[in-house]
Amino acid sequence: QNEDSNTPIEIVTQQEIIDVSEADSKTYTEYIKTAQEHFNKGELNKAIEDYTSAVRLNPRSKEPLIALGNTYLLNNQPSESKATFRAAQDLDPYSMEIQIGLVRSYINLRDIEKAKEMLDNLEETDSVVQYYKGIVLILFKDFEGAKEIFTFLATNEEFTIPDWIRTNSLKFTDAYDTFTFYSEGEDVHLKTLLAKALSDAEEFEAAIPLLYDIIAEKNDYRDAWLILGYAYLNTNKILDSIDAFTQAKALNEDKPETLFFLGLAHYANNNIEKAIYYLEEADRKGYEPKDEISLRLGDLYLLKKDYEKSTIKYEETLSMNKKSMDVYVRAIWLNLNKLNNPAKALKLANIALEHNPEEPMSYNLVGWSKTALGDFEEANKYLKEALAMNPDFDAAHLNFGWLYELQGKTALAKEYYKRAYMLGQGGSIGNLAAQRYNSLTEAELKNKYLQVNISAPSNN
Repeated sequence: QNEDSNTPIEIVTQQEIIDVSEADSKTYTEYIKTAQEHFNKGELNKAIEDYTSAVRLNPRSKEPLIALGNTYLLNNQPSESKATFRAAQDLDPYSMEIQIGLVRSYINLRDIEKAKEMLDNLEETDSVVQYYKGIVLILFKDFEGAKEIFTFLATNEEFTIPDWIRTNSLKFTDAYDTFTFYSEGEDVHLKTLLAKALSDAEEFEAAIPLLYDIIAEKNDYRDAWLILGYAYLNTNKILDSIDAFTQAKALNEDKPETLFFLGLAHYANNNIEKAIYYLEEADRKGYEPKDEISLRLGDLYLLKKDYEKSTIKYEETLSMNKKSMDVYVRAIWLNLNKLNNPAKALKLANIALEHNPEEPMSYNLVGWSKTALGDFEEANKYLKEALAMNPDFDAAHLNFGWLYELQGKTALAKEYYKRAYMLGQGGSIGNLAAQRYNSLTEAELKNKYLQVNISAPSNN
């Protein structure tokens, strides 16, 4: 948390040095646990690695296969999800969860014939089956049949329907209601409203072929191009999304939403300059919510290493959203490590604490900033409070290590670094803790070596 480097740690041979490779021999349960943690953080590639390892250790269990298949779907890998759910189906041919996973895989592969074939053979009264039937009917242009299904799922009180299905079904019924309100609406308008509903329900692959039909029919339909770009962006088809947003921009140069998403698409394509240009343009044109655009610009200026502008944008974000702990961390890290402004860091940390006193991170940030200012006694107090609230808080252990290192209390520093490493294993906190622990140990070994050579001179 206190330094740039998250690079792999070089491990020396002495036994005392922390070896980051020691985590390689995890158990099945540990792989499942870390996979779920990665999944919850949105670290899907890491989750896939750990679920795959769990499958390897327990190949006769369907649970890790189901979790792996769902993660592949979320990571826009429908071919892999299909293969995974098929493997799970070999273990349990009658599992509804597995069969729905296969249906979703086929929808995301745009194989709607196969998806429909599977759905027709599943229990008709199941609300999840009905939901995906509604989506498939839209893709088959049976708009009335889909409307009937989504109306039932959105309004029926007799059956227990999961909240997510009811919420998403309302998006489709709202689309139909909007179309009905405009009594002379064209069919292409209904298709666009339904494509937007599919996108809002995060059924991006299902929306794409419907949008192709709309654009083939009406090439100058800006909203269709915008929704298509958004669907492409969310399925990691970055160059296609840039093309679609560029088409939308050509049809309306001043629409802030188009400029914003065009900026995001260039961001995803690692074109930082263009991303900044379009996001700044979107900001000038009045894009809302403003805190979202300030946050994105803060991240972009950080990547560009324009640290002054980055911290300005983060502070703008915090002025509008005082609850965003991640942004406090970024702004304080910049002021401590890049701008050499610990006083500003402490000011931001105190604001974080004022508005988020229930968060251990708030106390950690104050302790971190006070350590940088050399106020070790006060820093100790705040870091202790952070650990009282969460004894397993890796960042607070790391900063306690730094506090003791600066005070020359090497043994205590190493204890806290080791604990931070164990708690933050595999992440930036764990890596930095290991680096610092190793640096202290190497310095100790070097000093011992020098002392031995001084006390045992050569016989020559």
